Amino acid sequence: MKFIAESTENRFKSAVSRVPVAALACGLLFLVLCPALFAQSPNPAATGSANKDAGGFSPGWTLGTRFEGSYSSDGGVYDLGSALGYNFSHHFGIDAGVPLYFVSTPSSTSNPGGVSGIGVGSFFADLRWNYPNKSLNYGSAIHLTAPTGDKKKGFSIGHATWNESNHFDHAFGDFSPFLDAGVGNTIMDTRFFHRPFATFGYNAQFNAGLEYDPGKFSFSVAAYDVAPWGNQTVVSRVFRCGSAAKCSGSGTSSNRKGFTSSSVTSGGADLVRDNGYNAGIDYKPVGYLDLEFDFSRSVPLHLNSYSLGIGVDLSWLLRPHVR
Repeated sequence: MKFIAESTENRFKSAVSRVPVAALACGLLFLVLCPALFAQSPNPAATGSANKDAGGFSPGWTLGTRFEGSYSSDGGVYDLGSALGYNFSHHFGIDAGVPLYFVSTPSSTSNPGGVSGIGVGSFFADLRWNYPNKSLNYGSAIHLTAPTGDKKKGFSIGHATWNESNHFDHAFGDFSPFLDAGVGNTIMDTRFFHRPFATFGYNAQFNAGLEYDPGKFSFSVAAYDVAPWGNQTVVSRVFRCGSAAKCSGSGTSSNRKGFTSSSVTSGGADLVRDNGYNAGIDYKPVGYLDLEFDFSRSVPLHLNSYSLGIGVDLSWLLRPHVR
């Protein structure tokens, strides 16, 4: 991880200095004062080695919350994700909840349409499967959302969405090569990259890399690719639609940065095609607390993103016998 620490140190200090203090403070306060809100990570894509939980899910209710997000020169997007769920067996569980978004404007824009603010996102539900095995660990999830968020603020795309994701890994001691692959009608945010926009259109997402997990700290490096097809729509989270009754794009566009100057952009597959690399550090001081910092580089967008995450698993409140 030295190459991240050395080559991005100055940019990281600058990024952190511009993270909305109110958003971070509100998120931390919510974590402390509202313990009755979470299941597991609101992001359904499996992350980390499945061999960390050789028995699969713990049957019963799940509860908790997670504050995470990304900062870049194109704006900051953070969310306080909360969910309540139930594991029917060691292999299958469900959860549902609603995220609360915090958005900051791009540092390079003085456009009056650029916005920052707070808003409730779309209701989501996850169906999760987990099959740990010494030969090959496998996890899968189906993520569904309803268009309940405010489209004018970019907290919804105005359509119901679905994503199906799969995670594979095999442990060689403390090292675990992994592959994430999924398909859906929107590009999902990840722990590495909360995009300053949301999309509507078919795509496949891939992420492959290596995780090193010697104990409480774990480190990962990976490369990702987003392969869309067909017509695509981009809804900006950092540029407000305004007072129009409906938010819609004017014609088609191939401008990948259109989300910084327009609330809605439409075009072909190349409008949202993306690839790059990411790296992360995860620290679990105790079993119910997860802290992480991640870096992501989008090659087509020429964009560096710095992400943080704070997760609290409070399932033991619903299952006192499980600690």
